[in-house]
Amino acid sequence: MRSEIPAQGLTEGSAEAYRILRSNLTVALSELERPTVLVTSSYAGEGKTATTANLGRSLAMAGRRVVLVDLDLRHPNLHQWFGAHNEFGASDVLLGRMEAERCLQYVEVGPGATDVARGLYLLPTGGAVQNPAELLGANRTATLLRSLADQADVVLIDTPPVLLVADTLVIGRMVAGAVLVVESRRTPTPAVQQAKDALTRNQTRILGVVLNKFQPRDASDGYGYGYGYGDAPVGDGDGHGEP
Repeated sequence: MRSEIPAQGLTEGSAEAYRILRSNLTVALSELERPTVLVTSSYAGEGKTATTANLGRSLAMAGRRVVLVDLDLRHPNLHQWFGAHNEFGASDVLLGRMEAERCLQYVEVGPGATDVARGLYLLPTGGAVQNPAELLGANRTATLLRSLADQADVVLIDTPPVLLVADTLVIGRMVAGAVLVVESRRTPTPAVQQAKDALTRNQTRILGVVLNKFQPRDASDGYGYGYGYGDAPVGDGDGHGEP
């Protein structure tokens, strides 16, 4: 399946922020055995899906082999950012209904630096399931992620908010690390620390933090968390809203 990504409407400043994030993530991945990274947030609507989509696009534009996986089985939205379908996907693979190769969709994201068309592969959630945490905790999930990582430079995984359900903590044990998205002026600092602690207690390495919707005035409002990517402004998407 092939589709083309619609315009995301990023400002040049936001696009440059994603390039910086791309560079930082590339350095982090060079030190890790598996190029699998989950993207999450403390709460819903902080911009985790927007970050996954736009970071994946930026990596693909730089010539990286990218696979995006939507494992937010409760609120699937990643496919909408690429004008793709969600008729079948990860849940069908994990339930043994379909092979992963059949569920992957190729998405063109535009020309790279040499005007060569660039693209990425997307694995949407597929059909709804009754017990997402139990399904994601099965051995099939780890097998799927390893298989995708063998074929890609980076696998980005959109996951549910870490403080709301157990799904992300289950997935976190199977990946190389996590990126935590924080919405400036909205997410309390204690919630960010709680999310970070929950991930690290579950043996998930924190690769960095993306401070979303950042404004210069936020620098004096207690958003200097002091680790990871810090206060990189990376666009204004809502993780569970329309792109």
